[in-house]
Amino acid sequence: MQRAGQLVFSALGRGQLSEAQQLAWALRSAAHGYATSAGVPAWAKDLPPQWQAAAKPGSSYRRKMQVHFSRIDFDGNGTVAWDDLEQIVDSYKKIRKLTPSSPELKSLEEGHRFVFANFWSPNKDLTGHSTLEDMVRNMILANNAGLWKNIDEFVERTPVRVAFSFIDGDGDGIITVKEFGEFWQAHKLKPEECSKVFEELDLDKDGTIGRADYHAAFFNWFTTPHADKGHGPGKNLWGIVPST
Repeated sequence: MQRAGQLVFSALGRGQLSEAQQLAWALRSAAHGYATSAGVPAWAKDLPPQWQAAAKPGSSYRRKMQVHFSRIDFDGNGTVAWDDLEQIVDSYKKIRKLTPSSPELKSLEEGHRFVFANFWSPNKDLTGHSTLEDMVRNMILANNAGLWKNIDEFVERTPVRVAFSFIDGDGDGIITVKEFGEFWQAHKLKPEECSKVFEELDLDKDGTIGRADYHAAFFNWFTTPHADKGHGPGKNLWGIVPST
């Protein structure tokens, strides 16, 4: 449905569908839970139906993003600021027993600065903060803008490569159960969910998560406009998404 929707929206934009076809698509969209305009934020009113639906309060996409936001909002004050990411780095430092001169600690510090400045700060530096609404709006608008056509472009234009390096502590290109557990602990995620999410991401069931599998899961998580049946691996990348 998602791929078909992308093709139809492209055709709609080029005026290639008749009025009858457009009506049929609107009815089909409604049947799949895609948007009517009621409850859609003003910034999403002109978006395609699946992203209007994602933007609505209470949507499964918002629940998915809430899980992620709460893991980065380390102090739980409702905003993500640089000090939240500093605390996450400090958690890694304690869990992995890193010394101040450790290359891994330096890499973690530089990587988190990069992520905050480029994907959280409205000022593109270490100042400012983002709310959940800021995050949801920015992610939906980035998806709708078509900033990437495939996973390769997604990897080049998002923090997924850096995010993988945070978890892959020894830099060998795979995430072990131990490394994933350290990541889980550093973000104060629920311990009982760790093994379930690892199994979801370990596609070939060899006890590790490879770089390509992690990139694909992150791509699914970021670009799928819901957290419902049919999502694909990555839905629970940052913790189990609640059903309601």
